Amino acid sequence: MDHIELSDQLPSCSRCGGDVLSTVVKPQTDAAGRPIHLQLCPACDADKPAAGALLAWLADGGGHDPSRTQEGTMLLMEWTKEGMAEHGWHWTESPTGTPPPADADGLCAVSDNAS
Repeated sequence: MDHIELSDQLPSCSRCGGDVLSTVVKPQTDAAGRPIHLQLCPACDADKPAAGALLAWLADGGGHDPSRTQEGTMLLMEWTKEGMAEHGWHWTESPTGTPPPADADGLCAVSDNAS
């Protein structure tokens, strides 16, 4: 079961040791079989297309503007897809337009790491 935990204190970025704005532990695993951790770090992620767009939206106050919820939702989804792709997971759609079978967590993703 998925759940959300809110915290006033996030771990440091695993890449640079700086502050992160968000950290997510995905139910999918990496090539070594460990749960995938996605971190949104202003120092490490600003140059990535989806992460950079989400960081800019947050910096522009998007997270405090209810009229921008749909925009934020789309940006968050794109950031998740971008981060998961870095671990070999890709969102796909079948040629018929129906998604492939979902994994145990309901995600329609194809892993490069699957054996």
